[in-house]
Amino acid sequence: MFTWLNKQGVKSDRGFEVQFIDRFTVEYREGGKTITINFEDGYNAGKPCLIIEEDAFKTWDLGLSLTKEKRAEIIRDFTEAIEFQGLAVVI
Repeated sequence: MFTWLNKQGVKSDRGFEVQFIDRFTVEYREGGKTITINFEDGYNAGKPCLIIEEDAFKTWDLGLSLTKEKRAEIIRDFTEAIEFQGLAVVI
């Protein structure tokens, strides 16, 4: 379940947050670590979306690598958070 942090971000009861920083930057935060993600605006099936390169989810901002499983979990959680905010994600 998600709750709004403010007009630009949400928090999950599973322990992560997704917060828009500016027009083309969003952060995924979990356990004191952050992934800063650059995106482009777009449309997918008539719905506003974020277009993101897959390698955006390779490492935490501190340079710590993510396992394949953890990366899949983060992409799933990130997508759910963005969809909760009324947008879609295209990776």
